[in-house]
Amino acid sequence: MNTRFHVPTKVFGARRSRGERTEGDAGTPSAPPASFSGSDPVLIDPMLDDNPGKSSSYLLPGSRTTLIDPGSANAAPRILEALKSRRIKVDLILLTHIHPDAAAGAGVIADQFPGAEIAAPAGSTERLADPAALVSDMQKVYGDRVERIYGLPAPIDARRITPLEDGDKVDLGERPVEAIATPGHTEAHMSFFDPSSSSLFCGDALGVQLPGSSVVRPSTPPWDFSLPDSLDSIDKLEQIGAENVFLAHYGAARSGPDGIFSQASDALERWHQSFLKKKEQTDSEEDLSRQFNACLEATLEPIAPSVRRDLEAVSPTWLNLAGLNAEQARISGQLSDAA
Repeated sequence: MNTRFHVPTKVFGARRSRGERTEGDAGTPSAPPASFSGSDPVLIDPMLDDNPGKSSSYLLPGSRTTLIDPGSANAAPRILEALKSRRIKVDLILLTHIHPDAAAGAGVIADQFPGAEIAAPAGSTERLADPAALVSDMQKVYGDRVERIYGLPAPIDARRITPLEDGDKVDLGERPVEAIATPGHTEAHMSFFDPSSSSLFCGDALGVQLPGSSVVRPSTPPWDFSLPDSLDSIDKLEQIGAENVFLAHYGAARSGPDGIFSQASDALERWHQSFLKKKEQTDSEEDLSRQFNACLEATLEPIAPSVRRDLEAVSPTWLNLAGLNAEQARISGQLSDAA
């Protein structure tokens, strides 16, 4: 029998360490605390931008308590305070990928649980041990805003990190979890399937779906987004037959396990087709952005303005266009080399 947490609706405040800045200035008295909901898995919402429903971490109970995707470095203090208020000790940190919104907080949390192990996709573990290159990539995309948006990742002792390959079984004590390679959003991306609860944790492999709408927005950031890999990964995840599907943004898929996969692939293909069409019709990045956003509001995402604002905060259109452009440039370069 699995050990389960009994998590009431009460939530706990976050305490900021001296010199730390948290998402939405979480250390101020007015900042809302992280919240817990559910029992297996437990969803932890760090209240990014001081609002619920934008980002989620997941806690799997058992003899080896496991935290999936601890989130940004700025969100980590809120999550830590919520864990400590519950007297919950983390034994394992599982990362679907190492983008800053998913994993920059891993080092902060690992430092507070010195016995915890960290497991991440093979090909990404060196950047957890030495995040200098990761920070450089973050700065290329976000510039000077990166520390304010995400905070900076702390290095993790390489001896604590286990690289994961497709099909690896992760030991959670009485409940092994399967690692599933799902490249596309980024090359080194894993999803995790927990047979004991028939739960699939997809990270960003399926895109973004926020409260208030069933619309799925693709997540196609630079530098190594791949459309073919993304579509293959979505098909691969659908074949698992999970009864519960959980997204990094946000929570359980609102369209359920029967609808989320087709929604994700359809949205991705429509975004890509619109991008290619608008790119042919424009001769500047500014014009491309303007025309694509017009198309987005007219046909691709028929949603309320409040939902669109939240989507832009979590997965902004400019960032997705940058990833689509980077992939197109990579393909063009490959074709030129072949010629």
